[in-house]
Amino acid sequence: MFSLFSSLAAEDGAEKLFALEEETYHSTELSDFLENLRKHPLNINKIPKIDLQKFPWLSENDIEKIISFRKQTKILNWTQLRKTGINDITLREMQPYLKFAEIKNSHFLQVSRIELPEKDEHLPSSLKYLQKTIMQIGNFKFGFISQKDSGEKDLLDYYSYFAEYKSKHFLRQIILGNYRLAFGQGILFAPKLGMSKSAEAVTVPIKKYTEIRSYTSSYENWFLKGSVAKFSVANFYFIPFFSKIGLTANLSENGNITSFDETGIHFEDEKKNNVEEKIYGCEISKMFKTGKIGAVVSRSQFNRQFENRSISHDYFCGSTFYLFNYSAFAFFGENAFADNKFAAVNGFKWGKDKLRQLLLFRFYEKNFPTWHGNPFSSQSSFDNEIGLYFGTSFLPSDKMKLNIYFDLWKFPQTRYFEKMPTVGAEQFIQWELKSKKNSWRFTFQNKNREKYKSFEGDTKIRDLNRTLFRCDWWQFLSFAVLKTRMELVAEYLPENDFYQRGILAYEQLKIKKSKFEIIARTAVYHSQILLYMYENNVDGIMQNSIFSGDGIYSFLLLKYNLVRSVEIQFKIADNWFEKEKMKLYFQVVSKF
Repeated sequence: MFSLFSSLAAEDGAEKLFALEEETYHSTELSDFLENLRKHPLNINKIPKIDLQKFPWLSENDIEKIISFRKQTKILNWTQLRKTGINDITLREMQPYLKFAEIKNSHFLQVSRIELPEKDEHLPSSLKYLQKTIMQIGNFKFGFISQKDSGEKDLLDYYSYFAEYKSKHFLRQIILGNYRLAFGQGILFAPKLGMSKSAEAVTVPIKKYTEIRSYTSSYENWFLKGSVAKFSVANFYFIPFFSKIGLTANLSENGNITSFDETGIHFEDEKKNNVEEKIYGCEISKMFKTGKIGAVVSRSQFNRQFENRSISHDYFCGSTFYLFNYSAFAFFGENAFADNKFAAVNGFKWGKDKLRQLLLFRFYEKNFPTWHGNPFSSQSSFDNEIGLYFGTSFLPSDKMKLNIYFDLWKFPQTRYFEKMPTVGAEQFIQWELKSKKNSWRFTFQNKNREKYKSFEGDTKIRDLNRTLFRCDWWQFLSFAVLKTRMELVAEYLPENDFYQRGILAYEQLKIKKSKFEIIARTAVYHSQILLYMYENNVDGIMQNSIFSGDGIYSFLLLKYNLVRSVEIQFKIADNWFEKEKMKLYFQVVSKF
């Protein structure tokens, strides 16, 4: 029963974090972090504070409780960890990712994956292929990743590589090859595959990334390629970096950049990497017992001009950032200038065990360069936005949890053909109740925004209201976990008195034993609008599928340990009444 519950907690926690994202295919840095920990849990007695901060369920006060408690005595089991005073519902969410003894680290990772959808007669090849090899020898780490998308001819259409060295001396870290940066709240530099809003309303909006990391994602855009190093002296840190890389862009007739192709799919080799980007700069920061302050400056150069003359192809940027924690209080923010434009994210978090709250304000000027940034925002491109976010988490007992957030925003300048300004608002409430044999989760989400939309041949800005009601129920059986979902989504155009809705329901069975894990789900939907459903997949894929119309969708996911260090993963998914919708996934993961 414990292994079943622990397995559920991993799936349950992941979906709660990522289900608000719309259609996506690539894992975020957070989903990768949790996926790796589910396979190789961390020792609670050894895990450093910087890694504890990445857990989205822990407050600053929770982290201090763990650190203070383990200074006094070694934590041997969950009963002892409960004595720290951390809420039981939080500990349940942490169960899949923590252990109490030393865990042997893997020094070699090999992932080989093929994906085969039903053949498309318009494409020369439907096969999608990925391989990832990462090897660690002492303080050195090496990696090579390659991928081919459906329709591409070259098996090495995309490849990424790196060599990394880490130590505890003056030179803390150096990476040659592909890497990514993350400073402050992510205005200038942050992983592009990140997220802003989540059911964890108080913790996820605050960015707490590791500053430099080797790039191991299969997402083909906006990473850096060159060299970066990290130096440390007396709690001061200095990070110089350089990058030169090719990007695929859509060009105007006179050869100027109109937009960047972020799909990563290259059917025409002559258009691939037709723009060169060069970046160099440095970051300096100071660590304190209660937090951190820092600044970053850089210069970005593209070898072609932009068609939009208000966007420069050669510009300087810089920002200052801070993050301080004082028991039940946290202050954080970043203020940046780039290409003579301003952007800022600043926030305040307060509360301890039962009630935690977050207030966050952001301002992004129009045409602010967003190429490598990914701060909190209501949209994927964060320029031209002013917004205020408030989130709260309430834990009235060990068996209940309530997450609520409100977000208001405005786009003050014209976007595309839209009027000026456009506004939006979002409200979210999620209530969870857990018991030994049953768990329930009730979700309400409402978005009200102005959107460029066609109605009866007339295209203009309209008020669009989208409301979601969802109920999830888990039953813990002796051999499996059964999950039932009922969901209703409605869209309403008030000025046109136009109403559309969609209904989705599914049943899922999950069985987990020592060597294998099986997840089977069948979903039924009837919808006039787009519905989004988070679904389990092979490691490395975070997937929210899209449905509309009438249909039945099923998938079967199997993970089996051949031997201790080798796992085979297989998935088949199909939409029963639609052609060319079946997909097969086969993946082998080896860790030694």
